[in-house]
Amino acid sequence: MKSLFPIFLIRFFSSLGDQSLVYGIPILVYQKTGSISASGFAFAIEWIPRLVAMPFSGVATDFFGPKKMLILADFSRFFITTLVGLLLLLELSNTQIIIIFGILGGAIGFFHEMAFVSFETLAPKIISQNKLAQLQSYLQGIDLGTQILAPGFAAIVLAKMTAIPFLGILSFLFLFGLLGTVLSKLIGRNISEINNVPKVSKKKLFNDITSQFYLGIKFVLKSKELIYLCAIAISMNFSIGFLLSGSAGYLKEGLHSSAYMAGYLGTIAGCIGVLGFLLIPFFLKIFTLQKLGMFGVILFFIANISIVFSKNFILFAIFYAIIFLSDGFYSVYMRTLRAKIIPQHIFSSVIGILLCINFIFMPLSGVILGIFGNSIEHFKFVLLLASLLFGIISFLSFKFLNKNT
Repeated sequence: MKSLFPIFLIRFFSSLGDQSLVYGIPILVYQKTGSISASGFAFAIEWIPRLVAMPFSGVATDFFGPKKMLILADFSRFFITTLVGLLLLLELSNTQIIIIFGILGGAIGFFHEMAFVSFETLAPKIISQNKLAQLQSYLQGIDLGTQILAPGFAAIVLAKMTAIPFLGILSFLFLFGLLGTVLSKLIGRNISEINNVPKVSKKKLFNDITSQFYLGIKFVLKSKELIYLCAIAISMNFSIGFLLSGSAGYLKEGLHSSAYMAGYLGTIAGCIGVLGFLLIPFFLKIFTLQKLGMFGVILFFIANISIVFSKNFILFAIFYAIIFLSDGFYSVYMRTLRAKIIPQHIFSSVIGILLCINFIFMPLSGVILGIFGNSIEHFKFVLLLASLLFGIISFLSFKFLNKNT
C-alpha cells in the first residue's frame, strides 16, 4: 500500500477541495439570506450538474482513460475557482453572490464526479482482487479524513474572512492535485494500455460513447443485486441531503447555536468516521462483508431517527457523526460488492450510471426543503419521513441481498 501513496495524496486534495465547498456553500447562503429554504434551493442547484456528470464521466473514463480525465477534472476545478474568486472582487448583490456560489458548487461537483469515477476505475487495475476491500477502505478513509478538515476549515475561513481567500486556497488544492496527476509515473505505468487512445472521427467517437453508455445501462437494469444496492444508497443519500442543506439553519433557529457550527459538525463526523475506518480491517477479519453492510444500515437508521428528537447541540452532533460513520460502513460493503459484479470492460460506464442513480434524490431533498423547510418543525418532519422511507427500503433490499449474494 505504500507504493500507492501518490494516488492517495491526489485523492486527498481532490476530496478536500470538494468537501470544503459542500459544507461552505450552505453556510454562506444561510449567512446571506437567513433562510433554510434558500439553503435548500441552493443545494439542489449545486447537485444537478453532479448528476449530469456521473453517467457521462464513466463513459468518458472508459474511452479516454482515467489519467486524462483526472487531469481535465483538476485543471477545470482550478480554473473555475480562480475565475469565481476574481469575479467576487466586483461589487455584487447578495442574490448574485448566492447564484454564483450555486453555479460554482455545481461546476466543481461536475468535475469532482469525473475524478471520483476515474479513481474507482483505477482501484481494480492497480491491486489484486483479494486486497480490493482493503484498498477501498483506505479510499473511504481518505474521504472521511477530508470530512475532518474540510468542514472545520470552511467554517473558520467563512467566519473570519471573506469568500475570496476561501476560494484562493481551494484553487491551490486543485492545482496540487493537478500537478500530482501530471507527474505521477505510477498512474501512467499501471494504466498505460488504456491511455493510448487512437485518433477517431467525431461520428465514431459519438457512436462509441453512446454504445458504451447503452451497455452500462443495460447491465445495471439486468443486475438485481446492483438495483437493490442502489435502492439503499438512494434512500440513504436522500436523508443526508436534508442534513447537509438544512443543518446550518436548524442549528441557528432550532438549537439556538451558530450556523458556522454546521462546519464543526462535519469535523466531528469526520473524526468518528476515521475511527470507524481504522476498525473496518479488524471487523472484516472477524465478520463477513455482508454483516458490515447490514451493521452500517441499522446504525444509520437508528441515528437518523434519533437526530430528529435531539434537544441540544451535543446530542445532535453525536447522531450526526454516527450517520456519516454508518454511511462509510455501508459504502465499503457496496463498493467491494459492485467491483466483483461489474465486468472490467464496462466498469467505468456502469460506475458512472450507478453514481447518478445513487445520488439522484440529493437535489430532490434540496427542492423539498426549499418548498417545505420554512420552519423548524417542517424541517424535522421531512427528515423523519426520509428516515422511515430508508428503513423500509433497506429492510426489503437486504432481504433479497442476503439470499442472492
